[in-house]
Amino acid sequence: MSRRILLATCSAVFLACNAPVDETPAEPEQVSQGLATLHLDREVKISRLIPLSGITEYAASGVHFQNGSLYVVFDNMTKIGRISPALTSGSYASGGSSTQESQYEGITYDGNNTQHFYVVAEGSSQGRVIRYDSAASGDSATDEPTDVSFSNTNKGFEGVAWLRRYDNDYLLGLCEGQACTGTTGGTLPGAIKVLAQSGTSWVTEKTLYLPSSVNFADFSDIALLSQPDGTFTVAVTSQESKRLWIGTLSATSWSFLDSGTVYAFPSSDYCNIEGVTFLSATQLAMVSDAMKDGAPEGCNNKDEMIHVFSLP
Repeated sequence: MSRRILLATCSAVFLACNAPVDETPAEPEQVSQGLATLHLDREVKISRLIPLSGITEYAASGVHFQNGSLYVVFDNMTKIGRISPALTSGSYASGGSSTQESQYEGITYDGNNTQHFYVVAEGSSQGRVIRYDSAASGDSATDEPTDVSFSNTNKGFEGVAWLRRYDNDYLLGLCEGQACTGTTGGTLPGAIKVLAQSGTSWVTEKTLYLPSSVNFADFSDIALLSQPDGTFTVAVTSQESKRLWIGTLSATSWSFLDSGTVYAFPSSDYCNIEGVTFLSATQLAMVSDAMKDGAPEGCNNKDEMIHVFSLP
């Protein structure tokens, strides 16, 4: 392990220096195309932290940092994982099924008054939101409809983030396909549906388009970090492009205030990044899905994992 990585690892307030890391971070490959490269602080296979009897695949699809834990959703089960930010221990929230396909794609938390987790899911032509209680217990799951329709049931909401604006609750639903279409890999912009809460349903107030600098092939998750001036730092990941974008959102004007910065991952093996959440202004946790059939050799080195990266 290089001295730089060691110092970065040991400086994190919640990390013990002997935390499990599956391998020494590799030197950055020539995949950044001049972009700044994220620093890997630590990572571990999810199966080492929260093993389940009979489960051979941990298809992590979303993550949210809340109340000192990383809550992880999977698209192959409805159980919700709970992992320490140090990546040294974990468990599951109560309830849920380890055998029921969920198609869960993203998770966020409503911290206002009656507190809830919200999860978005694919597998339907209509955008799906599932509300959980503040403990993310499986027996509390309740469907709340949206007014968003998708032409491709496997290219719907891929990420979600909650915010409070003018005494109203909103969910930002990140579409996997460009411009909220069912296609990826083209030249259309990434898009976010701004969903206002209306009773027990969610109604589109606006469609936000990501800046042209975020020219990703697909979009896998979104996270927000509130700032003292009322703006939000935004993180958006792409699985196909193997990139992270950080920008600034004004919820007052529903607009992005800058073109932001695009970051590369430390190696081309990060083929499966599906979820992102802020641990601090300079450190983020991410989760990786199971490697897809036909993926390049090396992608299995970093799949079904939870990672912590620092901005350079």
